[in-house]
Amino acid sequence: MAEQDIKPDAGISKGLRQLKVGYTSIRHADSRDMTTYYSQCPSIVLKGNWLSEAGFESDTPVDVRVTPGHLLLSVREPAPELPAEPEVVTMLKRACKKLSARKQQQIAEFIQAIATPQKRPRKIPDGVIEWRPLLDN
Repeated sequence: MAEQDIKPDAGISKGLRQLKVGYTSIRHADSRDMTTYYSQCPSIVLKGNWLSEAGFESDTPVDVRVTPGHLLLSVREPAPELPAEPEVVTMLKRACKKLSARKQQQIAEFIQAIATPQKRPRKIPDGVIEWRPLLDN
């Protein structure tokens, strides 16, 4: 891609950056934390105000798509917020901490059962007979 092909957005100071792949030393240690050897690993350092101009603020989760000869960095979309927990579930969890491990497990299963949306049973019209197999006891 030629430099003239890169047109930065109005808020980004420079659309094309030229960097160089360097290396990082990696320390390898034995079980007693004694250094056994060092190895080199390729690395690229990205830093500068242009990152925030491009939407990469500090602590922003980033996805890296890797294809031969290309790295594509994109801001990860935030996970959807979970709905607030009903107050009754919060109260049950709080009360559960004072009980034995077995009771805590039973209450946790109960909470899971009431917190999970359930399908409504199929409505059988009046006058229709539904045959069900007998259970072997």
